[in-house]
Amino acid sequence: RVKPSLCPSLAVLDEVRADASLKRLLFTGVGCAVQALRSMNGGDPEAALGLDELYVLGTHCVDNSPTPEAARRFVSTLPGVGAERADDVLAYEFMADFRVHARLRAGDGEETVKLAYMTLP
Repeated sequence: RVKPSLCPSLAVLDEVRADASLKRLLFTGVGCAVQALRSMNGGDPEAALGLDELYVLGTHCVDNSPTPEAARRFVSTLPGVGAERADDVLAYEFMADFRVHARLRAGDGEETVKLAYMTLP
């Protein structure tokens, strides 16, 4: 599944463009946000935003695990999932609502467990 996601770091770019006093910007974002930024104005985001200098700091997506085993260990610690249901997890994402959404097999369908970040082990 591919799902669009919210990206607050891109939303602020309209404000940057509107403020002529801003000449330098450090943009921090995940890979897809960095790609979107770099594609602005045919690959010239500085001109699109009216900046003299643009610095970019890319980060990893937080819901990418280094190995399947690491992902299984993580989901097995989630309240509402646990080790007994870890194999039923189809996907999980850290979402803009400050929750982890875990999609699990449930009978003939699916179930989504939504856990607040602050409840994570």
